[in-house]
Amino acid sequence: MMRRIKKLLLSEGTPRQLDSSDKPDAIILSAGMLGHKNFFPKALLEYGGKTLIEHQINWLKPYVRKIIIACHNTEKNEIAKSLGKLQNVDFSTEIELLGTAGATKRATEKSKSNNFIVLNVDDLTDIDLNALIDWGPDSMCVANPRLNYGIMETEGQDIRRYREKPILRDVWANCGIYFLSRKTIDKMPENGSLEHDVWPYTKIKAFRHFGMWKTFGK
Repeated sequence: MMRRIKKLLLSEGTPRQLDSSDKPDAIILSAGMLGHKNFFPKALLEYGGKTLIEHQINWLKPYVRKIIIACHNTEKNEIAKSLGKLQNVDFSTEIELLGTAGATKRATEKSKSNNFIVLNVDDLTDIDLNALIDWGPDSMCVANPRLNYGIMETEGQDIRRYREKPILRDVWANCGIYFLSRKTIDKMPENGSLEHDVWPYTKIKAFRHFGMWKTFGK
């Protein structure tokens, strides 16, 4: 905690460059298809002229040693073709979908790291990864969600107050980004969901994020 506060006070906005020995590996949970008639990997959904997987790789690269893309076996070729040849990027594939917990656990077989940044491909944020790493494992990034619709307070048939797409300041939501130790991942099921089968039964810290958070492909 004190390291994070000191960094914020002294860094003057310049990201601290981690030594290679301090860097974790990253696992991008990328399985899933989108579309109506012609399906394509959700990792290839475009935002701002780049695919989601490109955004995530560019964001992670300065802070991690290796990036592992976890996806279904049928999605690998399309994702790999879109990225071209990249250093320190590997794939962990599934023939049958293992869920987010199972995919995370399998992906660690491609790594020798003790700590991992694990994230959904379709949750884009500007989280300070230096600060998250300083915060330490095992941590879940949380933020105040913004509703996609207006809400109102009513009295009978009368609308007393209306708020358009408010940010829920008293609610914290899972951003789909985690900093986890191998010890915690090793305890996960080989087939199951982080959201349903792991987090309700795991002791984990909240890393509060107050910046950008956009979700896609839900």
